[in-house]
Amino acid sequence: MVTTDASGRIIDAEGDAVLLHHPSSDRLIGRNAVDLISGAENSRLREELWSLGPGRRLSWEDTSSIEGGRRILAQRSLSAANCFNFIISRMPASSRIRAERADELMAERFRDAVMNGRLMAARQPVVETQTGTISHYEVLARFNGEDSPVSMIMAAEKSGQIAHLDYIMVTAAAAQLAARPEPDYRLAVNISGESLQRLDVIRELCAAISGHTFERSRLIIEVTESAQISDIETAARAVNLLRTIGVGVSLDDFGAGSASFGYLRALNVDGLKFDGSFLEPSETNRRGLALMRSVARMCAELGISSVGERIETESDRRLLLEAGVMYAQGYFYGRPVIDDTFFARGPRTLRSAA
Repeated sequence: MVTTDASGRIIDAEGDAVLLHHPSSDRLIGRNAVDLISGAENSRLREELWSLGPGRRLSWEDTSSIEGGRRILAQRSLSAANCFNFIISRMPASSRIRAERADELMAERFRDAVMNGRLMAARQPVVETQTGTISHYEVLARFNGEDSPVSMIMAAEKSGQIAHLDYIMVTAAAAQLAARPEPDYRLAVNISGESLQRLDVIRELCAAISGHTFERSRLIIEVTESAQISDIETAARAVNLLRTIGVGVSLDDFGAGSASFGYLRALNVDGLKFDGSFLEPSETNRRGLALMRSVARMCAELGISSVGERIETESDRRLLLEAGVMYAQGYFYGRPVIDDTFFARGPRTLRSAA
């Protein structure tokens, strides 16, 4: 078992994990518990840890990690809100088989939810950090009857179905923008890094956008890091295709994965959104804050917009201001609210998207 701070840095360890807390372990794993988990699960971990209340726990099986898979249990401390306890154990072969079946079942649940109209959309404002004026809204996929969309979306990526969701969300956003011509009404929609590596999908998205009349700069495509981009050359071409028709392209979850800076160098994007981990308490994350300041300054020089997410307090907002981050998003400005009109003019189901 290891105990970490809010950034995942190991601050204590017991049993066999004591070695991980050894002073020289930073050469092996960076002394960060997140590095013990596969890249495929990192996004899920970062999303769901912060949803835990004090004393609450979550567990899952990471089948893509080394050694054939690991079972992970994370619990938020009752006494120290910024501490988490992790128990990471090796999975037996029988468990791995069950986990693979669980992935199949989750993929089936995703398809059923989308085909039968349980897909919903929530809007959350993104504001100018200095003034609080709304810049645009991010549209987030939600599934009726599911506590969190993370598992469903990851299942869709693993099963190759995520392009359908991306098509539905982008097409519906384009339809809503066409129906609401106010120049100040702008939307950002996520697409998976998996879709960005398929030019056929990107061409379909471009065609769907072009089928609606609205000012293209009012639509922002945010590329998530939940799926690793291995074909960077194709992804660069995809970004250029999207920008050619006039929409903005932004990198979501910047800093959550090890490849973020490589993506920024290779992809000609219009903006980036810092992962919320950058805004952990300054005494435990001085390096992260310094890095955010440097990247925000670079963005300003390049004419790239920057957004800080997971802003929950006035202190968080001040940190963004000091770092020079242009835009902010989080509960401090507004929680995601279901938009019952989002699919009024666009597709909601896989049948419509086929």
